Amino acid sequence: MSSAELPTDVQHWWTATRYQLRFYLRTWRFLGLLLFFLIVGGAATGVEIYLNANGGSAAAFLASGLGNLGIFGIIIAAFIGGDAIAMDFGSGTGYYMLVLPVRRPAILLGRFAAAFATGLCLVGVYYVISIFGAVYFWGFAGLPWLALGESFLLAVLYGAAVLSTAFFFSSLFRSPAVSIVLTILILFLGFLIVDGVVGADLGYEPWFSVLYAGGVIGLVLVGQPHYLASTSHVGGRVITTHVWNPYIWEGTVIMLAYFVVFLLLSGVIYQFKESKG
Repeated sequence: MSSAELPTDVQHWWTATRYQLRFYLRTWRFLGLLLFFLIVGGAATGVEIYLNANGGSAAAFLASGLGNLGIFGIIIAAFIGGDAIAMDFGSGTGYYMLVLPVRRPAILLGRFAAAFATGLCLVGVYYVISIFGAVYFWGFAGLPWLALGESFLLAVLYGAAVLSTAFFFSSLFRSPAVSIVLTILILFLGFLIVDGVVGADLGYEPWFSVLYAGGVIGLVLVGQPHYLASTSHVGGRVITTHVWNPYIWEGTVIMLAYFVVFLLLSGVIYQFKESKG
């Protein structure tokens, strides 16, 4: 076979994308996450309709529901990207695949494209459910469609950021299960605790946190002051609670940095990591 007949990197990328999409369907991950979003999103919207809790405005109603995407995005990233690279180093199958004449960046980018497309579908479903509830209360004409579109674009960027971070954790470990668990623990519990201590207790803006940056998904709909402080008296002591909200441009920069930096790191580690059969 001549060099002209060999598959190109683009063909390898497309093959990796297709097989990764099949993997999500074959392992029921996509359907499981889809069912989770339908149940959680549908139940939340159903309760709000039943209680007539419209939030006072369409923007506030949508911001309340879509604000949960910071957490849900981490769940998606963990389950579709947490083992995307580790699977090649934690099984014999991965060993035989990596010795083939295929460039690893093509494999990584193909799997990232498949994971991103899968996550985008799930986020889209959640937006449809939220919009359904808003339309029930306010009608199509009452929705802030421009701000809603901006919110969706920010959610897409946030998904790319947490997904590339999940790929990074996946590149560090050989066990797919460990990679998934650590992605959830660090991105969710870790940042949740750190954001609370650094931001609320110490009074410093947690600008380093992708979870903090994800708050712009809901904030773009309603807007909030960048910083608020409230005091309370507990046992004779004055306790000050600090509340931080990222600027839209700030959250965008943070998420873009996470996406680029951690995807590049994932590629470097994947390229030079040794596979042992």
